[in-house]
Amino acid sequence: MQVPLHVEISDVAHGLLPNVYNLAFGPRKNNGVIDDKIELQHANYSKVFSTILFHAFAYLQNNPEHSIGIDGSDNVRAFLYYLTLQRNYDYLSQRFEILGLKYYVRITRFGKNQYDNPFDFDDIIPEPVQIEKGVAIKHELLYNYFIFKLKN
Repeated sequence: MQVPLHVEISDVAHGLLPNVYNLAFGPRKNNGVIDDKIELQHANYSKVFSTILFHAFAYLQNNPEHSIGIDGSDNVRAFLYYLTLQRNYDYLSQRFEILGLKYYVRITRFGKNQYDNPFDFDDIIPEPVQIEKGVAIKHELLYNYFIFKLKN
């Protein structure tokens, strides 16, 4: 069964990340909101992700002072996004500066509870980090939020 995917870019910058606008994608729920938590099977994940990033690229060409953020809402999605970025790095890095952020999802998902024990403060990276080609995927490098800026 084919399910149409929709891409939506927030019209409000993220509260913690100036000039970063969140990109959500997925099918629409009955209430019209994008379901970005649904689990879908795709024949070609790279093609789907590249199509989504094409929308980001078009948006950034019209809004070059902005950046686009994509939330890896859980570790499985974050791993899939990172793996897809690595597989398509040569192409994507010609157009985008690609950054990873490691604490973002924890703050928005858990709020103040993030500080309850056990919380591993060594497991956060407080600033966006340039994603490089070929970096092995390890727990300590698994970013939760991906930021795309147009290359100059």
